[in-house]
Amino acid sequence: MVRPPLPSLARPLVFGLALWAIALVAIEAQVISGRFVSEFHIYAKATWAWWRGAEIYEDGINGFLYLPSSAVLFTPWAYLPPLLGDALWRLSLLAVCWWGVARLCRLLAPVDSPGADYPGADCPGTDWQRLFGVALLAALPIGVVDLRGAQTEFLMLGLMLAGLADVAEGRWRRAAFLLVLAGAFKPQALALVMLAFALWPRLRLSLALWLVAALALPLAHWDPGYALGEYGQLVRKTMSSANPGGGVWHDFANGLATLGLPLDLMAQTVIRALAGVAVLILARGAVSRLPAPKAAATVAALMVTYLLLFNPRTVLGHFGDMALVAGALAGWEFHIRRNRALGWVLVLLCFALTTHVWTRGLHLATATWFKPLLACGFGLYVVVRWVPSLSDRTVAGRQDATQDAPRESLAIQG
Repeated sequence: MVRPPLPSLARPLVFGLALWAIALVAIEAQVISGRFVSEFHIYAKATWAWWRGAEIYEDGINGFLYLPSSAVLFTPWAYLPPLLGDALWRLSLLAVCWWGVARLCRLLAPVDSPGADYPGADCPGTDWQRLFGVALLAALPIGVVDLRGAQTEFLMLGLMLAGLADVAEGRWRRAAFLLVLAGAFKPQALALVMLAFALWPRLRLSLALWLVAALALPLAHWDPGYALGEYGQLVRKTMSSANPGGGVWHDFANGLATLGLPLDLMAQTVIRALAGVAVLILARGAVSRLPAPKAAATVAALMVTYLLLFNPRTVLGHFGDMALVAGALAGWEFHIRRNRALGWVLVLLCFALTTHVWTRGLHLATATWFKPLLACGFGLYVVVRWVPSLSDRTVAGRQDATQDAPRESLAIQG
């Protein structure tokens, strides 16, 4: 078998990395010129208040919406000069995000040995680079929104994907650490922590220990009583901000309200709970019936979709998470399964997330409901294409799945 030359193979990845780097430089130039202020100042302000013993949770639905541990973990960036801190924070977000997405791509194309082979692979061991390149290119148009805002979203995504990759590789302790660290930075990731606790028994002890450590970290404050009191303020802040009402939110409830189908808070809560149970059932089926790499990738796609649709504070930039995962799966369709039709459908879905910049009229016509609809479409793809049929009673042996993971993880059931 003749190996294609590396420059040809790496071109999509290099092109994607270059475009993201250009976007990063352009954003930093805007920050330096004072044209806009990112979310960095919110995190820094909370961290400064934390170490002074002042209140970090302001009144209202906006402001700092994270665990006290997030204020502690943000310390290294908060005390840098503002422009330097902003730049290094955004670079950190991007680095962790890329690391996680690259590990997801390795799960989807896990052949590392040049001598290995499997159907459809023309260059064993390097297909993950192609998948990574497709993911970067497909996600760039919507991803720059989150990169510009410098929210913790990309950091959370990278840690979640890396943690799930460690689960697939049997690195249980490090997987637990990464998953809990994602939740310590952004509490929405705790949904994945709970899901992982239910799915993988070998993770449970490590998850519990790291979760206790994350919750106890703020008590190292010079005033432990103040730190403990901030947990009470966190509950108050969460209760007031969890139902932000109409506006710019892109979750399922606001999308339905925009279409003239409003739901009361109780109905929204019931639907979110039922959706969580559905994700648990689907994920359990994937973990019990699929090889570890494919199961972890499926759980990642399910969780990203769930968080977008059922987090009541989903904003435009959060869809960069879905675009990166969908882009990786598009690369898998292109380069592993050779299904160009599905690959292009996923790529077009990623580009459709940018309707807010096409025309003002289109933006106003599709605000708050169109992107949740696209998330539903992606979720449907994941369920149909990746989750094994619930009626399928074939359970792959875990030892065989581990031995044959490079080959089995590329086989789609049905």
